[in-house]
Amino acid sequence: MRYDWKHYLSFGHKLILSEGSTVYNQGQDGIGLYYIEEGMVSIHVLSEEGKERIVNYLLDGYLLGEIGVTGEPHSTTAVCETDTVLYYFSIEAFKWICVKHPKAQEIFMRSLSWKIRSLADIVALTDKPHETQMAHFLLQLYYQYDGLPFPISLASLAKYIGTSRITVYKIVKKWSNKGLISQKNKRIEILDVKGMGALL
Repeated sequence: MRYDWKHYLSFGHKLILSEGSTVYNQGQDGIGLYYIEEGMVSIHVLSEEGKERIVNYLLDGYLLGEIGVTGEPHSTTAVCETDTVLYYFSIEAFKWICVKHPKAQEIFMRSLSWKIRSLADIVALTDKPHETQMAHFLLQLYYQYDGLPFPISLASLAKYIGTSRITVYKIVKKWSNKGLISQKNKRIEILDVKGMGALL
C-alpha cells in the first residue's frame, strides 16, 4: 500500500508545507485528497468535550484525507509534524485517475479500509491502561517505519493516549530499563517486539 499512489503524481498539484502547518481541519468540507511525498503528518481528533487526541501518524508514501473525495466534512485534523511535501488531488482529478487507471480505486479503498480499521482499534483501546495504548501506537509506528527508529515526542505520545507527559515519561523510562525500547535523539527504537506485543 505504501508508495502505490506515486504513479499518479502527475495528476496532482505539489504543495510544500512547513512544520506545524495544517493540511485540513476537523469539520472542514473535503475538496479532494493528498499524498505525502516527504515528511510526516499527525492526525488529530477533537472530542465534544474539547479534548484533543492524536489518533495516527502518516509517513511519506501514504494517502491522506481520503474522505475529502466525497466532499463530506473531515472527521479529523491533519498537521505537519515536519516540513512536508504533499500532492493534492481535487475531486475531479481523483475521478479522472480512477477512470484512466482502474487500479487506483483499489489502492484508494485499501488505504481507506486501513484507516477505518486503525481508528476502530484506537476506539477499542480507549478504556485500556495507558501502557497498552502506548504499546499499540509504538508498534504501529514500528511497522510503518519498517523496524527503524522513529521520531516521536513525549508530548505527542501524551496526546495519543490522553494523559500527561509525566505519565508517558515514566512508561518510557520503565520500558527502557526493561530493554523493550531505546530513546535517543528524540527517536524511539523498539528493541523487543515480542515483549511489546505482550503488553497488548
